[in-house]
Amino acid sequence: MYIREIYSSRARQTRLSLSTVTGRVLPVFEWDEDNEAHLLEAHHVTAYEAESCFANPHSRKRWRDRFLLLGKTDEDRMLFLVYVQRPDGTIRVISGRDMEPGERRAYRRNAR
Repeated sequence: MYIREIYSSRARQTRLSLSTVTGRVLPVFEWDEDNEAHLLEAHHVTAYEAESCFANPHSRKRWRDRFLLLGKTDEDRMLFLVYVQRPDGTIRVISGRDMEPGERRAYRRNAR
């Protein structure tokens, strides 16, 4: 199954995406056209890149009712993500962008 096919339906949960492609166990992600479009158009971050940050060493911090994640994609792009985690463990990425220089330093210090 190709990634494009996985992301083709509205308001879906991607249970097969990276875990099928990479063989790694990842959380379940919730995507819809609005948050995917926002990430891609405003920040040039794909849903696949955002998910791959969870599969690679990362650092996360809680901020109010959201989480902030500093992570690296499979292609070594360093991203800052904001997400919520539902009670059932499902992840919904709200925003993402390339890390600022200070965030890159923090990532290198704290990623595990």
